[in-house]
Amino acid sequence: MMQLQVPGKLFIIGEYSILKPGNEAILVAVDRFIKVQIQESKVYEFESEYGHFKWMLSDGLPVVMYDTMKHVKAAIHISHTYLKHLNIEPKIYKINLRSELMNEKNQKYGLGSSGAVIVAVIKAILKYHGLELKSLDIFKLSVLAQIEVNDVTSGGELAASIYGGWILYQRYDLIWVLNHKGKIDELMNLEWPLLKIEKLPKPNFDLAVCYSGISKITNEYTDKITEFSSSPWYSNFLNKTHIIVAQFKEAFVRNDYASIKLYTNFYREALLELENEAGIIIESEPFKHMIESANKLGYVAKTSGAGFGDCGFALVHDKENLNQLFETWKNKNLEPLNLKVWSYDE
Repeated sequence: MMQLQVPGKLFIIGEYSILKPGNEAILVAVDRFIKVQIQESKVYEFESEYGHFKWMLSDGLPVVMYDTMKHVKAAIHISHTYLKHLNIEPKIYKINLRSELMNEKNQKYGLGSSGAVIVAVIKAILKYHGLELKSLDIFKLSVLAQIEVNDVTSGGELAASIYGGWILYQRYDLIWVLNHKGKIDELMNLEWPLLKIEKLPKPNFDLAVCYSGISKITNEYTDKITEFSSSPWYSNFLNKTHIIVAQFKEAFVRNDYASIKLYTNFYREALLELENEAGIIIESEPFKHMIESANKLGYVAKTSGAGFGDCGFALVHDKENLNQLFETWKNKNLEPLNLKVWSYDE
């Protein structure tokens, strides 16, 4: 039996902006995991709290219906596509998967569970077949799994789960990748235009993370933004947020908390403008309470990801008022999460 774990993620800055190829975001991996066990079996089988299924191979590739658990099935399919490309005879195995990225009510925290599941399943299958792939190769295969089921994200959550710690992520050219669909040799060996994944140094502040109590599906929001994306206003938004993220990164690298605070607030203001222009709610009432509570105690705070539901965070440069912050959040029926930034090399 072989075991591994893959961390969840949080967007710190750059969500929505990162939907444009070439734009950047900063994310972290957090210490809640998708855990996988893979072992020898008589039939191909997958089991988890999400559900259970079996499959067979035809010409080396899985025969599956993408009616349920499509991310798992896509990860299995891409793994076998890669094994076939390398002329590796597939073993028969069973995968058991367990998620820590949801609460006891089965509500997702918004920590990138779909992406982390894809990464974990691909890593497990390929490692079980004796392959230790580079992080970049796992990223590429994970994107191809998303394309397989037509559920393509920015890729930031994949990068965070694969690389760990604090990362700067620049979105790849999706059109270029789609134009190479089916050419796995080229996709794995060529450099993807615009793609950049860079590990950032550990900063001198911590994260305080809060769950809003509302679980939200990111696609519902990003699909609305896609409809709105041809407007001149949105083009200006992308240009402005690109500059804010670049300035945030420079302040981050030099550990300049005052500037980090400033650019975080600038980004929050840009998201509120987007909310108004696009007719969506990014800062729901729970998030407004969360952010105001943190601001009153001297911390900067914002939503993480698409907004309305899931998680937000405060950047905590001193812990003097941290317990008070957690108590305030609890009093407002918000759920502080005991999350820390997690790195593979720690």
